[in-house]
Amino acid sequence: MRKHKYPTVYSRQLIIALFILTSLLILGCGLINPATSTPPPQDGTLTVLFLDIGQGDSILVFSPGGRTMLIDGGNSSRDANEVIIPTLQAHGYTQLDYLVATHPDQDHIGGLVDVLQEVPVHYALLTGQEHTTQTYENFLMQVSRLKNEGQLTPVQARRGTSLELDPALQVEVLAPDDEAVESLDTNNASIIIRLTYGTVSFLFTGDAEAEEESWLLAQGDDLRSQILKVSHHGSKAGTGEALLNAVQPEVAIISVGEGNRYGHPSSQVIERLVRRGISIYRTDEQGTITVTTDGNGYLVTSEK
Repeated sequence: MRKHKYPTVYSRQLIIALFILTSLLILGCGLINPATSTPPPQDGTLTVLFLDIGQGDSILVFSPGGRTMLIDGGNSSRDANEVIIPTLQAHGYTQLDYLVATHPDQDHIGGLVDVLQEVPVHYALLTGQEHTTQTYENFLMQVSRLKNEGQLTPVQARRGTSLELDPALQVEVLAPDDEAVESLDTNNASIIIRLTYGTVSFLFTGDAEAEEESWLLAQGDDLRSQILKVSHHGSKAGTGEALLNAVQPEVAIISVGEGNRYGHPSSQVIERLVRRGISIYRTDEQGTITVTTDGNGYLVTSEK
């Protein structure tokens, strides 16, 4: 049973955030179609880049058919302008079909306002969770502005939302549910996505911790994925034994800042991964980590 925590004081920021959330989100979990603009030509390869943005998350997905998805936007404007946008452009893209804000924490949305200002985005997926920070308010205001101008469609992400990023891919939103979002626990209301191309799967976990992992396991989904984005930068609060047993990853990727004050990744998580013989890649040690796959095998490379 999930625990609920409700705010007792409604600050100005919370009132503004609630108003924006109420006005901009599309309710429901229907099928979302990609944009109709012509993408760069592709060679049948899925490319997933886990960007080196320090202590935070930002993942770029380039589909076999040339569609694009950004999962989280790092910690700051610097991350957007010096890493995310240049990387997008270096691969020949000038727009994003989907932008996913897994949850409202600074180190996942800090660069998204700049991304929205500089790059056309067709769909923005967010949980709609209440969160009272200036960064989140700015993000919501930017999404609302673009929606009102007819340039972007915001979508409330829930378990069961199905994204047609590319006909060759299966993109499943496995979490969160309404109950998690209604709590004030941002980490355990993270958007969790499983992406499959042929026989190769990725599991993107946001900052999910033990509570959300337990809930996810209880749903009975097939979570098996060769590539696991380790949750919450390798915090000891997540990536439990039961989840690893269900996912059976071959590769674990940890997005983490060098010398961070949180002690991420934890020795407990590293030990669990090592004991299973899982290959570990870390952005603080190896820089941006790229996984390419033709749907049968995959290749992991890194660049510092």
